[in-house]
Amino acid sequence: MLSHGLKMNDNKTEFIIFGTPIQLNKVECSDIDVGGAAVEKVDIVKNLGVNFDSVMNFDKHISSEIKIAYHNIHNIKKISKYLTRASMERLIHGLVFSHLDYCNSLLYGLPNFQIQRCQKIQNFAARLICGTGYRDHITPVLKNLHWLPTESRIQYKIFTLVYKSVSGCAPTYLQTFCNRKTSSYSLRSCDSNELVVPRIKHKTLGGRAFAYVGPALWNSVPREIRESSTLIIFKRRLKTYLFELAFR
Repeated sequence: MLSHGLKMNDNKTEFIIFGTPIQLNKVECSDIDVGGAAVEKVDIVKNLGVNFDSVMNFDKHISSEIKIAYHNIHNIKKISKYLTRASMERLIHGLVFSHLDYCNSLLYGLPNFQIQRCQKIQNFAARLICGTGYRDHITPVLKNLHWLPTESRIQYKIFTLVYKSVSGCAPTYLQTFCNRKTSSYSLRSCDSNELVVPRIKHKTLGGRAFAYVGPALWNSVPREIRESSTLIIFKRRLKTYLFELAFR
């Protein structure tokens, strides 16, 4: 920190311990002393706008984003009679999806009920744009808007990060997790642009890490998508693939 001209603010410094509930129950730690200052242990910290909790279930983060999204949707609803459908869609994307999609790759692997909390926001926004009743089935509405469901949007974000990593456009720390399969033998997988999927010991947290999820998802899509020449082509093909997969 000294070499970069930085100094720790004693009053704002906190620390958090991550782990499974069983692991956290074994840890007996309150505050720690750093340079004569007491650093408080907390259960939730905020970094780059994301609320991280000790067990990484992101319940507080999802609740916060949903609250903001609902508030913005209700404000849009108040002026909806003055808006065209195209204008309403732009507002929804700018004021609602900008929150739901922010760092949403962190939500991969969460229990389905957490994902459905975000899906309800998307459904609410879709009904508002199309004027659909609350009791009407939502699937035709999402298909009409050509919106990917929440779970597919999360996968879409991860796929995009992997493509950028493979193409050398992502930060170096992400590129190190995306290594192409190589072998001294002539194997089909080595010629299909597949990535090495590392072994994991614990599916709860390790199975949600980008180092594992990124390559695993990447290998699951058709070769044509993986070998797209540009990011724009890749995104177009990927969205079509995920859309057909979600609504087949």
